[in-house]
Amino acid sequence: MKVHHLNCGTISPRYPHLRSLVYCLLVETDDGPILVDTGFGLQDYEKPTLMMDAFMQWVGVPRKVEETAVHQVESLGYDPQDVKHIVLTHLHLDHAGGMRDFPHANIHLFKGELDSATHPQTLLERGCDASHWAHGPNWVLYDRENGEWFGFPRIDILEGISPQMHLVPLPGHTRGHCGVAVSTTNGWIFLCGDAANPFHKEVDIHGHPVDMQPLNVLPGWLAYNFCGPHVPGLRRLVKEHGDEIDVFSSHDIYSFEKNVNAA
Repeated sequence: MKVHHLNCGTISPRYPHLRSLVYCLLVETDDGPILVDTGFGLQDYEKPTLMMDAFMQWVGVPRKVEETAVHQVESLGYDPQDVKHIVLTHLHLDHAGGMRDFPHANIHLFKGELDSATHPQTLLERGCDASHWAHGPNWVLYDRENGEWFGFPRIDILEGISPQMHLVPLPGHTRGHCGVAVSTTNGWIFLCGDAANPFHKEVDIHGHPVDMQPLNVLPGWLAYNFCGPHVPGLRRLVKEHGDEIDVFSSHDIYSFEKNVNAA
């Protein structure tokens, strides 16, 4: 079974000059392909809300329809109806817009994230577009931890489906923000959402992108408030288990290019 690394939304603002993306996964399982995050959706490009249109102009999204998850699923030889499950790190507008293109899919999410999106308490939690779930998706909500995963809390999801997957709560960016861990034959893949490295300037990386904290774009205090308190734990994870876990964040273009080139 294979994990496909997808860019579901190029991000390239003019100032500050950055190269970024919305990093999503398509995981081949014994119950069909499963999406992890969805990036921007068709409606975001074709008929965006005022909020969505302003956001995409601000961050320099080129609005390439072929980057949408539904187009990439089809280009990989799947029918969009084959995608029965979508797992979300969080509901921010750059991560969840594509779920409308799979209206039949079950949406797996930490319950606290739906609470934070529908009843926001911070400015960051207001970064959601309610039109993304106006179609009334079938939410599959999780509210209990099942143990630990390499020192982090673990929530078991999609039980009975192979490969094994977990939600890993990483609150801070939003109250219900999670990473998603996927077991593969070569070890674990861990998409840690926006808990580390939202954006980078053009730099030559030496070492792991997680070590580039505080952000080289934002002041340290702002980076901490944007990402939450988990960067030291993620650094530890890379240092102690980097040979068995591939850790990357939702906007880490360097890890994305490495993983696509290695495929």
